[in-house]
Amino acid sequence: MSKSKSIVTLRGSAKREKKGFLLKYPIVLRGREFSRFDIKAIGKCVQKYFSFGRTRISMEVCQELDWKQPNGWPKDRACRDVLRKVQEFGLIKLPPCVKSPRRSNQVTPKLRTRFVYKQIAFSGEITLEFAKGNKAESTWNELVKKQHYLGHKVVVGRCLKYLIKHRGILVGAISFSSAAWQVESRDKALSDLGVPGDGTRDCVLNNSRFLVLNTLNVPNLASRILSIAVKQVAHDWAEFYSVTPRIIETFVQPSKFKGTCYKAANWVEVGRTKGFAKHGMQHVNSQESKIIFLYGLSPEMRKGLLKIHSQRTQLEQRPR
Repeated sequence: MSKSKSIVTLRGSAKREKKGFLLKYPIVLRGREFSRFDIKAIGKCVQKYFSFGRTRISMEVCQELDWKQPNGWPKDRACRDVLRKVQEFGLIKLPPCVKSPRRSNQVTPKLRTRFVYKQIAFSGEITLEFAKGNKAESTWNELVKKQHYLGHKVVVGRCLKYLIKHRGILVGAISFSSAAWQVESRDKALSDLGVPGDGTRDCVLNNSRFLVLNTLNVPNLASRILSIAVKQVAHDWAEFYSVTPRIIETFVQPSKFKGTCYKAANWVEVGRTKGFAKHGMQHVNSQESKIIFLYGLSPEMRKGLLKIHSQRTQLEQRPR
């Protein structure tokens, strides 16, 4: 997955020099600006709640800075990521991490009862089982860990997962998460569609994992799953996060897949990534360039994407 070339955007007057770079305010982390006063407020929370651990500190920082998701929940995981970065800059010192005694594939049920899952998209005998904050999530995590070539990683930020069943038999898993930060070809397409750069995080979802097991021989199974999954997640995302998405993206590794099921499900190819991967504070061009597919969640967006695809095809066919 491509990301911005730096997790930190530095601008303003110089305030501190650390680890070979000049740190300036405001600091931009996880898409939010942090002023010198914000960093001081974070430092006070760390001192006051140091003995309670990092999770408590994160919750208090979210409350102090009024840092919430559109649905009103604190941005706890994003905040913990920010706290780690601020510590790397030498601006705070966090308490030691406390490892949970739970097995890695266990999931603690969320105490959030406002969202009630109901499947609203159907295709034959394919069903989608919601897998977030419940026992199904443990199954999803273990299945993807063992069967998907990218494995399972804890996602920082928004994410919805589903187990896929056909006639009650488990046949796969799929997930959607927050969009990649910056991808040149995708951002150009979004701009042509009228999606502002600062609207990417709310307007675009990322199909981060898609796994179909080779246990059943069902014609067009993968494309049929995609056709209902995009409708389901568009509905659930709005209900769960109070954000209405407009586009879904995915990145296909061409040495492993051709993206055939995405094409069959009317996703549109808009370009390729440049292959940058993040290592510490640096982004290195060390990954295989991936094919970028987009899917519009409204007729207008799908029409716009087809126009972009047609223009791109015409340019590629011009003699050089």
